[in-house]
Amino acid sequence: MGDLENGWTISDAFPAAGLSPSELTAGLDRAYAETTGWDDPTVTRLGFAMSAPHQVALSAWTRFLALNSNNVGVHTPFGAGRAGTRRLEREALLGLAGLLHADSADGYITSGATEAVLQGLRIGRNAVRADAASRVTLITSEFAHHSVTKAAEVLSLDLRTIAPGPSWVIEPEQLAQAVEAAVAAGATGIIVALTAGYYNSGLCDPVDQLAALLRRRAFQLADQVRFFCYVDAAHGGFIFPFSDPAMAFDFRNVGVHAMALDPHKSGLLPYSCGVLLMRKGLLGHVAEASPVTGIVDSTLTGSRPGAAAAALWATVFGLGRSGFTAAIQECLRRRDLIADAIRAADPEAEIRPAPASPVVVAGFSTPDGLLPKEFTERYRLLPVSAPAPEGGRRNYHHFYAGHSLTDEQIARFATGLSQAVTQARAERAKRGRVKADAGVPEQLRDIAADTDCFRHYIVHPPGRRDPDVPGYSFHTFLHRAATGEPLQVREWGETATGRQAHVYAPDLADPFGNELFGVRTADYYVEVLDRPQQKLSLVGGVHFCVGTGEPGERVLMNLENSGEFRSLEYKFGDGEFTDEIQCFRDRIVVKLGKSARGFRRRAHSNDYSFSIDTSFECTIELADDDRPARLDVLRVSGDPLLPRRTHLLRQEYQRFPNRFFDIECTVVVGARSEDAWRLSDLVAASATDALVARSGLVGRCVPDVSGSAGELVVTTASLPAGRRTRMAVDTGVGRRMARLLPVFDVSEPERLRVDDVVAVADHGADLIRAHAAVRSTDGGTETVLATAVGVAS
Repeated sequence: MGDLENGWTISDAFPAAGLSPSELTAGLDRAYAETTGWDDPTVTRLGFAMSAPHQVALSAWTRFLALNSNNVGVHTPFGAGRAGTRRLEREALLGLAGLLHADSADGYITSGATEAVLQGLRIGRNAVRADAASRVTLITSEFAHHSVTKAAEVLSLDLRTIAPGPSWVIEPEQLAQAVEAAVAAGATGIIVALTAGYYNSGLCDPVDQLAALLRRRAFQLADQVRFFCYVDAAHGGFIFPFSDPAMAFDFRNVGVHAMALDPHKSGLLPYSCGVLLMRKGLLGHVAEASPVTGIVDSTLTGSRPGAAAAALWATVFGLGRSGFTAAIQECLRRRDLIADAIRAADPEAEIRPAPASPVVVAGFSTPDGLLPKEFTERYRLLPVSAPAPEGGRRNYHHFYAGHSLTDEQIARFATGLSQAVTQARAERAKRGRVKADAGVPEQLRDIAADTDCFRHYIVHPPGRRDPDVPGYSFHTFLHRAATGEPLQVREWGETATGRQAHVYAPDLADPFGNELFGVRTADYYVEVLDRPQQKLSLVGGVHFCVGTGEPGERVLMNLENSGEFRSLEYKFGDGEFTDEIQCFRDRIVVKLGKSARGFRRRAHSNDYSFSIDTSFECTIELADDDRPARLDVLRVSGDPLLPRRTHLLRQEYQRFPNRFFDIECTVVVGARSEDAWRLSDLVAASATDALVARSGLVGRCVPDVSGSAGELVVTTASLPAGRRTRMAVDTGVGRRMARLLPVFDVSEPERLRVDDVVAVADHGADLIRAHAAVRSTDGGTETVLATAVGVAS
């Protein structure tokens, strides 16, 4: 609904009327069919701690769901939780507290361990602050779940991480050093977040040793520092009590103050259900009385579903210790089957032991320890870099033997893994190792660094380059040199205009049959794409780039595959962010604060994506008449007055292309209109606040666009007031270029001749230079662009 083909998302209109029952059913049926079930034979979730919920939990949840009871508040204190789902929550939590050797405890059911971590660390922060600790430091492992570092950011805690050593867990010596460093840096409160069941290994910190160390330091530094110890047992809390009851990771250590569990991981509960438990006397540090009602709530979320409490109670008391022990033992048996399958597929693989955990960690002997993408996607596997026994680091994969895993799935996995290991070795042997910048000759590297496109460096594998051929995927790339097709460059000689030129292509013997052919001189380069690349290109089949002589500034011209003019683009900025005016025959597009990037979506892969992040984009549609200007579209999606991380994290990209905007607008005006107009006036008429943008030239600014007498003017005034820029362009430049430029059809590139392309490149570059940018200063306003007006047609 909201996704557009150009890689942007807009809001949907709220439905004016409800769907019919059949339409509702059809919509839900479609989503149900698209959602992977636990009985799906094609998908096995080996890389994540997930499983189907137990039937007793589902039955209880479903039975109580319609009651919609609200378990707001905490129900473990004396006199609380007397009836209904609140009583069930109290009884379930006290049972779990007993499992974890707490003599007495408070707690509540959370939305998951992430909330439990945040609230637990909040309690720790407030507790040490209550005893005059003004500077609080959080110490944890680099392998800790990312909810810990997320909580450190939310709670404004100084974060000090411990790099894992060969054991992958926090050793007492490491913690002692971290504590001393924090104290030396001025910390008066120290929170230590330990882990019982690391996500990537299943291992458990030596909580008994570490908690004892902290307890000793708390006595020794009683007049200086306050300590709080938190254990994230999201993964191990429902495993270790049944797989190794002697493992002292819990409240039997007097220095442990709070713990998190995640029943919806290994506790057989549906999503979402987490648990936070803490020692008595700590709950008050987060107790807040409502200023309206006076009711006290010590939770983070407030309202919480009573159905989750019913499901947790039913599972805890329905299975008991014997039921959970049997279930975990079965997981351990399947873990051993996975380990056997790994040894059979790769006898040289390093398998890391985690005796009490249903997790197998393997470092494969394949190149870089990696497996083929298709295999890892099917089994939801991700590589993790970690210290190796022999020193240095290597990639490891972890495999969870969850409650829902079957022997049949493990057998299919074993067969697939053998094939995957063989495939991984064959692919690397074929590709070899390459450097990141390999395949691009020295004479062309400044082009590769300056262009928005990354085809100079990477390319689809041979046989997978035509988007019309089955098997094509945008997300399958190799470094160009790995294909044996590095760019070749050859001196061409002097052009008709006296320039010294070079030509380049992956194969100069077949210059127009492999990705691209280029012409390079001191002041321009021109590239012609082959057939598959023309199908993929968003901006035509021929690309010109002419430098203006100013750093970071250039003028681009794009031709359609038919050879007809497409656009003339003026770009200014610091290299990362640009301000642009793009001139077409029938429209002009103004872009401020544009950042275009291409990058790997996933580490350790050849999976690339492309992102264009633009703060302000204004399209001026030039109608073939004299109509006055009218604001046709205005979308305010972001607020440039607030800082924003440009682009997403690379793992967040789901498709190609990806575009992001703060503000988009479209103005429709007649190309022959003689009326002056100004965007700020049109926007003001729509009762929207003044426009703000982030400019590549001046930073945060107030932009405006105006038109008069055949000229389009873009102004930016920096915030706070200071620098001002003015960019002007002839509104008819696109139509003029279309008339002046000879048609150069490249739709059949194999028919092209190199000398013809060189001649067209020279002529086109001169034509662009006749419309190129000039700089001047007038009254404190810097004019950064003025196209030549009146060029003979």
